[in-house]
Amino acid sequence: HYPLRRQRQMCIRDRDEALQVMAYRISGALARFGPLSLLHYHDGGYGGLLKNLESRFFSALGGCTEHRGSLCWAAGLTAQGYDFGAVYSHPHEDLANARLIIIWGRNPAFTQPHLLPFIRQAKKKGARVILIDPLHTATAALADEYIGVRPGSDGALALGMAAVIIEKGLLDRDFIAAASSGFERYRTLAAAFSLKRTASLTGLAPEVIEHLALSYATAKPAALVIGIGLQRHSNGGNTVRAVDALAALTGNIGVKGGGASYANFQISRFVDDSFLNGEELQPIRRRYPKPGLAKAISEFSDPPVDFLYISRANPLTQVGDSDSLRRVFKRVPFVVTAEHFMTDTANASDLVLPATAFLETEDLFYNSMSHQYLVYSAGCINPPAECRAEYDYLHDLITLLGKKGYPAPEPDRLLARAIEPLTNETGVTLEEIRENSPYLLPGGNNIPWADRIFETVDGRYNFYSPAAEEDGTGGLPVYHRPLELGDDKLRREGYCYWFVTPHPRDSIHSSHRLPDGVAIPKAYLHPRTAEQEGLKGGEKITVRSKRGYLQAAVTVSDRVPPDAVMVYEGWWHESGAAVNKLTPARTTDMGCQAAFYDCLCRIEKDTC
Repeated sequence: HYPLRRQRQMCIRDRDEALQVMAYRISGALARFGPLSLLHYHDGGYGGLLKNLESRFFSALGGCTEHRGSLCWAAGLTAQGYDFGAVYSHPHEDLANARLIIIWGRNPAFTQPHLLPFIRQAKKKGARVILIDPLHTATAALADEYIGVRPGSDGALALGMAAVIIEKGLLDRDFIAAASSGFERYRTLAAAFSLKRTASLTGLAPEVIEHLALSYATAKPAALVIGIGLQRHSNGGNTVRAVDALAALTGNIGVKGGGASYANFQISRFVDDSFLNGEELQPIRRRYPKPGLAKAISEFSDPPVDFLYISRANPLTQVGDSDSLRRVFKRVPFVVTAEHFMTDTANASDLVLPATAFLETEDLFYNSMSHQYLVYSAGCINPPAECRAEYDYLHDLITLLGKKGYPAPEPDRLLARAIEPLTNETGVTLEEIRENSPYLLPGGNNIPWADRIFETVDGRYNFYSPAAEEDGTGGLPVYHRPLELGDDKLRREGYCYWFVTPHPRDSIHSSHRLPDGVAIPKAYLHPRTAEQEGLKGGEKITVRSKRGYLQAAVTVSDRVPPDAVMVYEGWWHESGAAVNKLTPARTTDMGCQAAFYDCLCRIEKDTC
């Protein structure tokens, strides 16, 4: 169906009519305000290459308003860009070479189960595993040691560990001298983090911090496996930079079994998606930080946002301070969402285009958190009813609009064009990838930075980053308390619990988590918290922040720290527990990323 909501309470069942309505709205916006009145919002709900053709569609219209940054991982990406010049990870198989593995702010037992066999293999070969996380996650079952750090204090812990390592003389002087820059400035920064100060910031005993530092420094090679959890605070980028610096300090970079593995973008040199983006069409762009969608809609006036196109995302559930977004969403004259399901965002849109899922169309998948494979999808099932790929809708739409620059979406030709860098370097064709998918790219099992030549301006690892200084984030990996978690005024008002919203085991965000009439949202509380609030398991509570509230049933668990409330993310609004009603639209210190975990809440017992 092509439901047209809000302006006209009817249902368009004809694709041609739906496209004519879109063409009318777009041409009107262009005539009145120009291309910047078109806002294109998209995210990673699909992950394939070809749906990026949407960007070329808007380039062919002259441009659009579009976000920069991300909701989930841009702070860490930006941080490693400052440190290394690029974002590369060690192959999973290399964990078998480590003597020590520190999993920091990541829960692969729920979010990356394909990593678990490699961790187990490393343990069989004698590696020790340490988990650092405020939450006692399921991954703790794999760990030899669990360290429950205070939320948002991971950067202080990393700097405190560095101070111990430097004081004990356990640093790798050869690596520092030959392959790094800015060490003396970094040394001065780390010296301020005594064991006493670090303990007060992290909530850990001094002996635990010292033991952790010595274990890491003396177990070479030692691997750092960094998750997105520790960088979802207002100080998130600098936190990742502080953790990266530990690997450089001890010479655990460019060696088997080492590394500071966060994400892996080595694949980018083999894939060229510039044609899909249409930059050669010279579009104009107006940018805003991605977490600030509500602010952009509300404040942009020259021109205003007149037409909003959304795909691969469910922002009314996924963006922080979602109640504010829901209110300003109604101000946009026309909203189109391409979707598989009638999500919260689709339900609030004027027009919904039924889009194909990843199993229903041919494509290549290559953006990855950690691996080096090109994955071919043949489209193994037929799409239901009238579902079509977004780029098919847009091809017909561009014809109606009479614009040029957007080609017929022929998957074979476009995919072959995108992998021309790979074909030119290796001779590998699209047909070979089809036959050998998943296809391991050349150098996919290489150890990053083994030649100690980095992609920074000076070719060295940057303890001090001139690029970060120039961007206004500071050259050194400084530690700041998370803004809201350190807000004493909020605490005096009763907002004294850390509100944390990790990924559940059985779904990927709200776009792929359909409402379940059986499941009941749960709020996890530590036994001490439940006792001091006078609560028992199963009782209904309201969890409230300065931005909104949700309702859930209490589950008492000692896997949650005493000063926290945990609710798994992904719930739709109808559940009563859409977590981003509470979280802020605040951005991190770098990368224009959402600081979801920078959130304080209070608990109210439901009496009815």
